Amino acid sequence: MKEHFGSAIRITTFIVIFAVIMHFMNFCFVPSNWASIDRWEQYSSKRDVDTLFVGSSVGWVVVPRTIEGLNNCRPVNMSTPNQFYKTSLEAVRFISCQQPLETVVLLTGFEGLEDAEDYAAAEAFLTAQYETAPFWLRAWAVFKEKAGRYTDTSFLLSLDSVNIWFDWVESFSYSIPEILKNTAYRRSRLTPPYTLDFTKSVERISPSGNDPAYIDEDIAEAEMMNLTTLDIDPRSLKALDEMAAYLAANDIRFVVIVTPHRSDVGAGYMNEYEVIDSYFERFVEKRGGQYHNIDTDPELREQLPDDMFMDREHIVDEGNNIVSEKIAQLLR
Repeated sequence: MKEHFGSAIRITTFIVIFAVIMHFMNFCFVPSNWASIDRWEQYSSKRDVDTLFVGSSVGWVVVPRTIEGLNNCRPVNMSTPNQFYKTSLEAVRFISCQQPLETVVLLTGFEGLEDAEDYAAAEAFLTAQYETAPFWLRAWAVFKEKAGRYTDTSFLLSLDSVNIWFDWVESFSYSIPEILKNTAYRRSRLTPPYTLDFTKSVERISPSGNDPAYIDEDIAEAEMMNLTTLDIDPRSLKALDEMAAYLAANDIRFVVIVTPHRSDVGAGYMNEYEVIDSYFERFVEKRGGQYHNIDTDPELREQLPDDMFMDREHIVDEGNNIVSEKIAQLLR
């Protein structure tokens, strides 16, 4: 009996020490996730949000105060780096149960159709969302997100299927200056300046289920197009389909906006650009959404020369205000 008790003590001690070491390494090496934290911090300060923007970092073209000033609405922009449709859908479901949303705007580019999910970005977004939640709730949310990755067979067979349980291995900063900067930031946020209420206050309807033949039709059409410049991922289409169904069931307006890109990006799709654009528009409008490709707007293109782009898709502040004015006009 004493031998079994001693073994249990040793195992428990090992688990505790191992957990402490892992926590310390995560604290030092894992990047501080400022972008997602910033978005949830901004959201936490809002009251009665009625217009929600989601999407990847191309969505940073939206300046909420510009939209608010022109449209007399209460917007929040939850776009974060590499936030693909699955993560956007999770944000929509969470925020729509807390806020009386009237409109959801997905900001994207064609590239969003070929990326099912960036797991590191999804976890960063979720971790920031649950940063101030009770420990058990945060742990359960992160566990579900990690476990959910195993539905991807390519992930299941990769080394990442083991590494995901050790965050410092999967996502890290090893240089001394980065470690010092990271730990200083984390120490300054030991008491986060925001809290989120996880008590649902707005009743929402979950669609009973979409007609699989409906989405299968669109997936088959994408395959039939035989594109050479874009590899449309069926999982992205399914996430987009789910988002449209959820918003339609709850009478929330759904708008998809393809944001401006530097001119050579569109040229890279060659003669397939219009084919992809037309397919994307049909996909959204068949589901009751509104589709606007402002990347092809000649007036906007004239106002946004290539030297106003910091890279292929991110614009300087002056350009963001111009785009926000255009988006405000479309949403009226």
